[in-house]
Amino acid sequence: MAAWPKEPRLIGTKVPRLDGLAKASGKAKYPSDVRPEGTLFGVVLYSPHANATVKSIDTAAAEKMPGVKGIVVIAGQGKKLRFQGDDIAIVAAETEEQARDAVRAIKVDYEVLPHCVTESQSMDEKAPQVFDGGNVRKARAIVKGKPEEALEKADVVVEGTYSLPVITHVCLEPHGLTAQAEGSSKITAWASTQAVTVVAGELAGSFNISPADVTVLTEVMGGGFGSKFGADIWGRTAAELSKKCGGRPVKVFLDRAQEHLAAGNRPSATGHVKLGASKDGKLVAMIAETYGTGGVRGGSNFPLPYVYDLKNSSRAHAEVSVNAGGARAMRAPGHPQGCAIMEAALDDLAAKLGMDPVEIRVKNLAEVDNVRGGRQGETINRTPMYEAQLKLGAELIGWRDKYKPRGENGKGVVKRGLGVALHQWGGGGAADKQVSCTINPDGSVEIKSATQDIGTGARTILAMITAEVLGLKPTDIKSNIGNSTFPPGQSSGGSTTTPSMSPPCLAAATQARAAFFNKIAPALSTDAETLSLKDGQVWVNGEPTMSWKDACRKLGMASISETGKFADGLSSVGVGGCQFAEVEVDTETGVVRVKKIVAIQDSGLIIDKLTWESQVYGGVIGGLNYGLFEERVMDPTTGVMLNPDMELYKLAGASDIPEIIVRAYETEEMKNRGVIGVGEPPTIATAAAIANAVANAIGVRVPDWPMSPRNVLNALASKEGKA
Repeated sequence: MAAWPKEPRLIGTKVPRLDGLAKASGKAKYPSDVRPEGTLFGVVLYSPHANATVKSIDTAAAEKMPGVKGIVVIAGQGKKLRFQGDDIAIVAAETEEQARDAVRAIKVDYEVLPHCVTESQSMDEKAPQVFDGGNVRKARAIVKGKPEEALEKADVVVEGTYSLPVITHVCLEPHGLTAQAEGSSKITAWASTQAVTVVAGELAGSFNISPADVTVLTEVMGGGFGSKFGADIWGRTAAELSKKCGGRPVKVFLDRAQEHLAAGNRPSATGHVKLGASKDGKLVAMIAETYGTGGVRGGSNFPLPYVYDLKNSSRAHAEVSVNAGGARAMRAPGHPQGCAIMEAALDDLAAKLGMDPVEIRVKNLAEVDNVRGGRQGETINRTPMYEAQLKLGAELIGWRDKYKPRGENGKGVVKRGLGVALHQWGGGGAADKQVSCTINPDGSVEIKSATQDIGTGARTILAMITAEVLGLKPTDIKSNIGNSTFPPGQSSGGSTTTPSMSPPCLAAATQARAAFFNKIAPALSTDAETLSLKDGQVWVNGEPTMSWKDACRKLGMASISETGKFADGLSSVGVGGCQFAEVEVDTETGVVRVKKIVAIQDSGLIIDKLTWESQVYGGVIGGLNYGLFEERVMDPTTGVMLNPDMELYKLAGASDIPEIIVRAYETEEMKNRGVIGVGEPPTIATAAAIANAVANAIGVRVPDWPMSPRNVLNALASKEGKA
């Protein structure tokens, strides 16, 4: 069985992305850039109302307009529209402008109905029902131990309510695809997707054809974050329109407003938490009542307690339905919410006890929930890992010199503060994935798999592994992915791509090398066992004998191709990390500026340190946006989103990005676990650490994210009794 090399030449080093230059220079063609000959442009008509029924729809005028080639009605007479942005029809025309003109010409008569677009609206006893059966679905409390009894005996108890808003994915490349039907049985799609095989399967199922007759291509893509796993109604309709229009390609990508309204979001979270501890800071119990909204789709639950495995706890969660776009998975689904609420309550407890926030976390690490995930599935004790991470992070942020107890950060207008938070994630690999490796007589090497690179560096990682085995450079390898017809690959989600695809890639390259040695050994008058590969040379008995290309000529006219399968022991599951934040808060304006973030992350064996660091930096920046800026703002009166754009939906600019220090927690024990993904965990703890730093700076908890001037000033006002 293939094994990771003990003394790697490439693995664990910093290798630039193979597609980096193409992306940076603008040469890379994203799916939204692709325009096959004869492309028609599709534009979506969507509901302007939060809740309505289609009384009638008339497309006659639109069908006669210049350039219009086809219209598909999605929501016909009697169809219920449950949120602003719900799909009604799609028009295909020769130009995008003609399609937009035709969309405006479609006549729709609506019966506008009462709506609920915020949790407070929906939870009102007199609220109109979003769905039959009520707007609030309460789950039975999950109880462990005797939390009520333990809280009564606790030396200190804190009680607080913390809330995080709905945020949207803001993918710079919007959702969509270009579909081209070939007759009645074949479809090609250029899709912005995290799952080429899932999109192929969805399109095949929609038109009752074989998945083998659907080709989905994603050479590169512009952001997904968990929201781009399917073809969606827009992609399926693009394929339907292509069929209606004689096989001409039809391009349907959402506009910016609909990207915010309909393409998914991270659910909100509110938690009323009681947390109790002994005098020395040991947690004894937690009771929490939580709720959130995933819009019309649900899915707002999140893990709580988080990281700390309390022996006595009770948690009841309620799902609140509102007339707004449905939630979709977003980078580490549920974990940023659970982390923020848990770590805020723990920090408030530390402040009440007069304890150092780092100290209280170290004291409670014995309560950390350990995970299975070693090479043989053994339990990994994460307590020493978190201890070491907290120690390193504290050193890098300057905790010993800078930290002052909450509210003791000087008398000036601008206050400085420090915060910390812990996080965890799963990851893991899927056992049914494959990679093929082909060595050609001209010396070229190609690997293939039906996975995709959504910006994590998957293309480069597979090339590195292959080059490691074959003694070549990563640039010598053609890393061919993003095609659904290739050997089955992993969808890009759950931080599972690298741990799923690395093992079969290693196996394919190792098998191809063995077959290569068997083929050329007779021509070199030696046995295959005497051969090795290094620095672009074939070595015999430890001596360089022939160049790689000359050796490949010995193959004659036949290439060597091997397909590797997933093998246990090469990847693993379960990681942890911690983050520290240093902030400045202007107590007159409420403006928060993050000055420094330290991110310490475990992720097992790192293949490419450069793309690994890139993922951590990106995760931190995403978490910073969550902590400081992002929120979907709904108007309770009109039922519409007030900021479905890139002007009022706030994101960090270049001047908002602080100094970010990234460190990998790479002990031999961690490396020996094999490859674990890192796409999601680095974004979990950032918003929590920032909020804790703000509370440390100003002496009062800001209970509502983001840490915007409004929320900060409201917290300060409540502290002074002026709220």
